[in-house]
Amino acid sequence: MLLSAAVAAGCGSTVDTAATTGTTTAKARPHPTRTVAKAGLRIGVVGPLRVSVAGAVSEPGTLAQSAGDALVVVSAASNDLAAVVAEADAHPTSHYALIGASSSTSRRPNVAGLVLDDKQALLLGGVVAGLVAADQGGRDARVAWVGPQERRLAGAFARGTHTILPGATVLRAWSRDNPASCKEAALGAVGRGAVVVMAHGGTCAQAALAGAHEQNRVGLQLSDFEFPDVAADAVARDAVAGMYHGGEDLLFGASSGAIGIRRLDPRIAPDLALRARTAAQELASGRRPSSSD
Repeated sequence: MLLSAAVAAGCGSTVDTAATTGTTTAKARPHPTRTVAKAGLRIGVVGPLRVSVAGAVSEPGTLAQSAGDALVVVSAASNDLAAVVAEADAHPTSHYALIGASSSTSRRPNVAGLVLDDKQALLLGGVVAGLVAADQGGRDARVAWVGPQERRLAGAFARGTHTILPGATVLRAWSRDNPASCKEAALGAVGRGAVVVMAHGGTCAQAALAGAHEQNRVGLQLSDFEFPDVAADAVARDAVAGMYHGGEDLLFGASSGAIGIRRLDPRIAPDLALRARTAAQELASGRRPSSSD
């Protein structure tokens, strides 16, 4: 079951299921300003994540080092679901939250998948690409999605681009999932006139962006529009309040603060960056991102 993670003002849980739909709506919540106490609930942190929640003590380490902690938040960039499930089976009294991936293929009562809404992130990436394309290439500008065939994600990127620039051409520069192929595809897309290159992630995206930058073109990747720490903080707050999640996925979108502008290519002009951040705010408030200045 895929739930939409929410931060409900005035209640103990950050995940509040709506009675009418069976899901929740995510609401942004400011981060605590108090220093985390030295004594509190131990939360293991595995991978490139930060947890800053009052009443919790975060302990960075490996999966093995976090064994026995009440809650362990794990970045999907550092460990896959199989590794997390193995630890969860070995330590049934601990709860595990895999940040950035689904747990649907291996459900466990003490494992939750915290899914970041990649379609919203790539819609926003497409909006940024559309802004750059309109500025640099006019109404018939070209941008490109580079990498393995991920039609769903490439489609979300294209929709974002066309929200800003309906006449833009979105090239699908498919490649094998290895750095050499991804860079070659990016260079080929630039050679065909793309002023922006967008890729999914990992070493493929790094290589694709390197190729774009060699030609002084803007490069974007999915993680530029994701805030995984927001999801980690949400489950940590719930754990401090005595609520743990397992056997389900929680979906974090723009309205939770987990999708937005995390970083932008420095080649993007400041005025365009400001418009991109405005579009992110519109998306977070449930509105369609616009191209207005």
